[in-house]
Amino acid sequence: MSLRQAENRVRIEGILSEINLKYGSYQKNGRTVDNIGGDIKVLVHQEINGENHDFIIPVYMFAAKYTNAGKPNPAYTSIETVMKEYTSIAACGNEANADKIRITNGDIRMNEYYNPQGQLVSFPRVNASFVNKATGDFRPEASWSLEFAVSSMDFVTDDEGVEVEPRKLRIKILVPQYGGKLDTMELYATNPRVIDAITSYWEAQKTYSAKGRLNFTTITKQIVEEMDFGEPEVRTRTTTVSELIVTKGTQSPLEDDMAFAPADLAAALKEHKANLEALKDKTNNKTKNTPAPAGTSAHEAFDLGF
Repeated sequence: MSLRQAENRVRIEGILSEINLKYGSYQKNGRTVDNIGGDIKVLVHQEINGENHDFIIPVYMFAAKYTNAGKPNPAYTSIETVMKEYTSIAACGNEANADKIRITNGDIRMNEYYNPQGQLVSFPRVNASFVNKATGDFRPEASWSLEFAVSSMDFVTDDEGVEVEPRKLRIKILVPQYGGKLDTMELYATNPRVIDAITSYWEAQKTYSAKGRLNFTTITKQIVEEMDFGEPEVRTRTTTVSELIVTKGTQSPLEDDMAFAPADLAAALKEHKANLEALKDKTNNKTKNTPAPAGTSAHEAFDLGF
C-alpha cells in the first residue's frame, strides 16, 4: 500500500477554559512508561458564514515522558507546563484573567468505539502535542485544513426524511492518516455558494483539499410533550455537536502523486472495517451484550463500491 499521509492541520487560538490533564503510566516491553495526558478546553469566539458563535473546543493531549531514544520528550514538557503554569477560566472564574493560547500543530482524528448496545459511536476530535501562550495579535479561530477523497454526499434531513432548512450538505470523505491508516469523516457545507460549488465540481473517488471551521458546541433543547390532561411534560435534551464546516476548497481534483489511488483507498478501507469489526467483537465479549440488530452501520456508509 502506498497511501501517503494526507495534509491534516488544525489551528486554534482562544481562551483556555478548562485543564483536565493528569500524570499516568503504562507497561511496555516489561517496563513502566510514565506519561501525561487528558484534555484541555478552549473557548473560541468565532464567525461562521457571517454569524458569531462561542465554541468550546476540546483538545486531547498525550505524551510519554521520554522518547524512544530515552531522551526527555518536548511534547511532555509542553503539556506539563500547561497543567502546572497556565490559568484557565475554570480556575480564575473569568475570561479576562485566563490565558490566551495558540495551537498550530493540531490534527483531526476520529474517536470510534462501540457502546454497550453494540452501536458504533464515531466523532472527530482534535489532538495536539504543543500549546503556547498567544503573543502579538490575538485572533480567535478554530480552523482546519484537510486533504481527502470524496466518498459520497447528500443533504441532511430531519427525523421524517425532510431536508432541513436552511439546506445543509453532508460530504462523506476518506482521510489517510499516518502509517497507511484511514479515517472516515464527514464534512458539512452550509453556505449556499459553497454548496453550489461542491455539488457542481466534486466527484466521488477524487482527491480534494478544503479548509473550514470547527463547529464544536453543545445544544440544549426543551421538548414539550402534551399529556391527556394536566400540565405538559417538559424534558431537556442536550446534544453535543462536532462538525467540520467547509468554507473554501479546490474546485479541481488533485492529480498525479497528490491524488489518492482508488485501489489503495479500497484496501485501507477494508482494513479499517476489519479493525472496527474486531473492536465490536471485543466490546461484545467484554460486556456480554447481544449485538445490535443487523443493518447498515455507520462505517459501511463509506463503502466506495470496490
